[in-house]
Amino acid sequence: MRLGVLIAALAILIAAASIDDLHVRAVSRRAEADLWWCEHRGIRCTGFDERAHYARWQHRERGYAFGGGLLGLAVLTAGTRRLRLAA
Repeated sequence: MRLGVLIAALAILIAAASIDDLHVRAVSRRAEADLWWCEHRGIRCTGFDERAHYARWQHRERGYAFGGGLLGLAVLTAGTRRLRLAA
């Protein structure tokens, strides 16, 4: 596989993981605020299950890490082969 394609795929995976992480953090902040309002004022009670939400994020995070590791290994392998062929 071409080195440039692998590097692009790795960059896309990193961008997707970063955007997903920002989204998870934003949802968690809103959920915490809603929980405070629900407990103290009796409004904005959504019944949001933050533990389940975080567990889903952890599952996706493992996938990002595994995919990043595989793509990183592929980039190193393709880069090494390219250097060996150039020599």
